[in-house]
Amino acid sequence: MTWDTKYSEYLKSSTSMSEATILQHLSRLRKFDKWLIENIPKSQLLHRNKERIKQYGHIAAAAQQKQIIKMYFKHLEEIHPADYRQHIKAAIQYYLNYIGAEENIILTPTLNIPIRKNGRDRAKTENVLSDQDILVLRHYFGSSKNDNAKRDAAIFECLVQLGIRVHELLLLRTVDFSIKKNQVTIRSTKTEGKSRYGGQRMMPLTRDLWQIVKKHVSPDIPPEETIFNTNNHQIWRIIKAAGKALDLPWIRPHLLRHYCITRFSQQTGDDGVSPIFSWKELSLMFGVSPEVIAARYDHPSTENIISKALKSKVYEIS
Repeated sequence: MTWDTKYSEYLKSSTSMSEATILQHLSRLRKFDKWLIENIPKSQLLHRNKERIKQYGHIAAAAQQKQIIKMYFKHLEEIHPADYRQHIKAAIQYYLNYIGAEENIILTPTLNIPIRKNGRDRAKTENVLSDQDILVLRHYFGSSKNDNAKRDAAIFECLVQLGIRVHELLLLRTVDFSIKKNQVTIRSTKTEGKSRYGGQRMMPLTRDLWQIVKKHVSPDIPPEETIFNTNNHQIWRIIKAAGKALDLPWIRPHLLRHYCITRFSQQTGDDGVSPIFSWKELSLMFGVSPEVIAARYDHPSTENIISKALKSKVYEIS
């Protein structure tokens, strides 16, 4: 069993990390391990560390040589912004703690390596999907001829119409879809028990969504089994591939959730102005606080406001 496999098993059994978080940790550690092999002389790594490397990877050798870790972060400054380097630092620190606990190896207690901002730290641009973008994406998935076309279309529609997180999508079962009640039960491992807006919640189920999902779901699948036999990284690849093909390279799965919540928050009644759903109702549907709904999603453009106002009954002449 390789060092990364053993570490993965350790995280699954002794922490509450989701599978996606564990995969991210391992990815960052593998990159560090690869950099050590390519940039540090073998003799320097092997010095009194042959068995440790065999058990815990080359990171175990670097653990007692802080200057090597500093060299790695100097290298990272050239290619990654500060927030990403902070994630890498956390992953390495977590692994060093694991090695120390397993073998009583004397390690540097904390990686007190400052993460300074550099030229790569720029203000993030907030990309927002338009109705036209969604139509183009829907056509792309609907006309795809690959072997997993039905599954990919169902994944896309669930993300767009239910506004769910990727890990929530992976938890969906056939029993969660109720045609009789026109609702889908959403379960979350991220927010469950953390607030009144977390955990299990309900979303409306449209007929067209169920038809798309039903095309993918095998009639032999047990009701309690998840319907998408895939993982976080595969879903990212599906959405990113569509974006690349349609000249939308910035698209990611979570933006589909943003689109859905924004659409729900901007739905109005017959007067064209009054919202159908309150912030509290939207919070219960999507698993976020009313404050987040108000600040992040309820932002109609000036043109929308003017159009709605002109259509409203406020301007009717008695």
